[in-house]
Amino acid sequence: RMDDADRIIAIGSDRMMAAVGQARHEALKPYLKPHHYAIGSINSPMQCMLKEICAQCLQPHRDPQTGEVRYVFSCFNQDQPLDLVDFHGLSERLRQNSLQEKLTAQWLAHCMEELRRQRPMV
Repeated sequence: RMDDADRIIAIGSDRMMAAVGQARHEALKPYLKPHHYAIGSINSPMQCMLKEICAQCLQPHRDPQTGEVRYVFSCFNQDQPLDLVDFHGLSERLRQNSLQEKLTAQWLAHCMEELRRQRPMV
């Protein structure tokens, strides 16, 4: 039963986690404990893959009560309270990498094709 759950863990796209976060306060509210705790496993861009080095993974948190914004390093803290995550900011940050990811995919496809031409598979 859903009303037995004390915690919710959302793992998925930024839009899916934002929808879960919103549904907890609306459509799912009658089925959940009033003071359950919800976290999302935030998959923000990371460059260094180390603890708080390059700041590629900075994620804004917005306090729902005060509106105060603070920033956390997602590489060090991927599991974040759903009510604090600024999903619009996360979405914007993820889109910044879109062009680079597409160019990299094309470059790799080109390199693999060249490699196949130079060394036919046996």
